[in-house]
Amino acid sequence: MLKDLTKEEEQFLVAFGAQIRRLRKEKGMTQADLVFEAKVHGNMIGRIERGERAANILQLHKIAKALDVDVSQLFEFGD
Repeated sequence: MLKDLTKEEEQFLVAFGAQIRRLRKEKGMTQADLVFEAKVHGNMIGRIERGERAANILQLHKIAKALDVDVSQLFEFGD
């Protein structure tokens, strides 16, 4: 996990990662497929999906584009 996060922030990252995983699987993509399509670093998608990494805005844009969804859909998960 990232350092100096509150429990709430950690839970947010885990929920966000689960949303990325759900969207990726809905598209029938592997993590490797998404890495390739989004043109991000090799282990980034796995780390995001596990809540170990917070993506920056450009990475979010690339991931959304690769998943063919609006960036806002990446954040459509419960509290």
